[in-house]
Amino acid sequence: MKAKLLTLVSLASLFILNGCNGIGDKDTLLARIDGEKVYQEDYALLLKNAGGLKAVKNQYLYDNLYSKAALSAKAVEEYPELEEQWKAYYADLDARVLTMVYQRYYVSENMTYSDAELRQFYDANRSMFPEDSTGDFLSVRPLVASYYYASKNADAFAAYIKDSLKLENPTAEDSSKAKKSFADARRIALQQELSTDVLAKRNIEIKELPPVDPKVYYNKHQDKFMTVPGYELYHVQADSAKLAGLFTEKPTLEQFKSVAVANSKNAKTAKDSGYVGHVKVDYVLPYGIGVVPQLMPTLKDKEPGFVTPVLKASDNTFHVFYLAGIDASRLKPFDRVDVGIANAIKEGFYFDVDTSVVLITKAGEPVFTEADMIRFNEKFVKRAMNRNLHDRIVSMLAEAFAFADAAKEAHLNHSWEYRAMVRQSRWDYLSEHYIQKKIGCENIPEDTLKALYDRTGSPIHVGYDYEQAKNDLRKVAAFPVNMYKHEYYMGYRMLYVGKTFEESIPVVYARRSDEVERLMSERFAAEAYSKATVHLYDTGVAEYKPTMIASVLLARADSLYQAGKKSDAYYEYRKVMFAYADNDSLFEHVAYEMAQIESENEEFQDAEGDYYAYYTMWPNSPNAEKAMFSRGFILNENLGQNEQALEVLEAFLQKYPNSELKESAQWLVDNIKSGGKLAEDLMKKIEAEE
Repeated sequence: MKAKLLTLVSLASLFILNGCNGIGDKDTLLARIDGEKVYQEDYALLLKNAGGLKAVKNQYLYDNLYSKAALSAKAVEEYPELEEQWKAYYADLDARVLTMVYQRYYVSENMTYSDAELRQFYDANRSMFPEDSTGDFLSVRPLVASYYYASKNADAFAAYIKDSLKLENPTAEDSSKAKKSFADARRIALQQELSTDVLAKRNIEIKELPPVDPKVYYNKHQDKFMTVPGYELYHVQADSAKLAGLFTEKPTLEQFKSVAVANSKNAKTAKDSGYVGHVKVDYVLPYGIGVVPQLMPTLKDKEPGFVTPVLKASDNTFHVFYLAGIDASRLKPFDRVDVGIANAIKEGFYFDVDTSVVLITKAGEPVFTEADMIRFNEKFVKRAMNRNLHDRIVSMLAEAFAFADAAKEAHLNHSWEYRAMVRQSRWDYLSEHYIQKKIGCENIPEDTLKALYDRTGSPIHVGYDYEQAKNDLRKVAAFPVNMYKHEYYMGYRMLYVGKTFEESIPVVYARRSDEVERLMSERFAAEAYSKATVHLYDTGVAEYKPTMIASVLLARADSLYQAGKKSDAYYEYRKVMFAYADNDSLFEHVAYEMAQIESENEEFQDAEGDYYAYYTMWPNSPNAEKAMFSRGFILNENLGQNEQALEVLEAFLQKYPNSELKESAQWLVDNIKSGGKLAEDLMKKIEAEE
């Protein structure tokens, strides 16, 4: 029964497409990819939105249509629930899609004429459109509408030429230009007419919101009016080595005070036994101490009497703190905040609406409530709500409901543009959510997100609270740890100097997330397409075979490397690194190859960082030994950083006492310690022998 129903639906779709859309009855179905169908109208919409073909056709079709269809088929196969989730998602999107179809295509392009009407005029007057070299009606439809409008309003057009353009004997070229400008003026007038009183014309009404009472708001949102918690602290400021030896056992407060008086370099606090005072969480510390990044995370959940380890301040001074007391957060009394609440309500910053409040009605019946607004914001806008934003969304949606009603009246919900836009929206939704599931964005436990927030705060949008930052936190938590580590160790010299690994996470994500997510998306699409059952019905276009597959990329990279095109090979390896950042073995393989190419290309700064990242991340790999030696050699021979080179090479000798590179490493160590004398003697000996 289900198969028969699907067949009937398919036949009905083909009848509608072949009979009404003006694209033609040949090759209407471009491709069938597993359970997904791609139509000529999908390609037509793509071309119209992009302004024409942007690449070789087979790759363009794959990149923009076939890959998404393949991902969507795979998404529904692996996660059937996504289909129902899509339907619920689209229910709040349909009015906006209909509005776009109505405003953009029906009004701006068609000038409110039907496709059938314009197509009839086009077929009868093909000689008017010589620029249409492809014979495709859709490519010149706006021009057809312009000429059709001029022909239907011949007297007004003649007056326009004579009175407005002052042309007595217009040439064919003059007439053609005049038809366009004549129609464009009508298009502008149409848009203005349609936007005037659009709500009243469609019986759509935006309801007034009930006023917000300051005291009610205060009682409902007491979390907004709490004092900032803090700590009562003492400290000792000294050299890090000295501080490390001051407190071998946990001191009492009196003992800590005595140590502060005798040892602290901070004269302002030393005279008061190291007393810093009551410090609010995340505030700058007084007495010149300034910002100590790890202080508040270290004090979190600790009891009075706790002594911190040695902590570094932003000005590179070192401190040990004694927690004398905890200042709990307290609710501020209403009479202390009432004026501020009233002003914030007036300005729209404090805002509260009951979920049952009706926001928009049609013919007096509710069509959109505050509960709908909350859902809409969570789906599409994803921003903290204030009155100004709330009003703008309500206004936008009220107009969308009105224009959607007009679109249905004009039967645009059966137009080819509408069908293509719905399909495109579905593919975008399914492919995006499939990728998120594959990456792991949708499976991060709540406690993991909260722990990440405690460590990094809002990693993308500074200042967001936890609920606002939750979507960002999911992305950051799911981002491949291989990429975090490799970027951190590789960039130790400049990008992440002075930062802990945790502190580097937001920076790495900001630098690499777009490219990683793009290439991983291309990879999942390529994998889905390569495993799909594909039928292409446009026999004039060769099938494009996707390249974002590990075996294809590696084979190409190896071939380029062997041909001496090392830089090109590097970027193929890099594609593997980014697209397969979640694959440990592939990531490790290409990380070493990339470091080798950098070294051979004499890009020594990059090679040194990449070698360091490699043997730090994979210390037990067979290539870790060569990577560590190569780094030491580069630091000494190419970068002249002998002190660091000595540290690396001595560590190498200790870790790999039986290495084949032992003698070379030892010679480099001895040469560095001799101030380069061994190298000088060797050169003299070689010159003498010559």
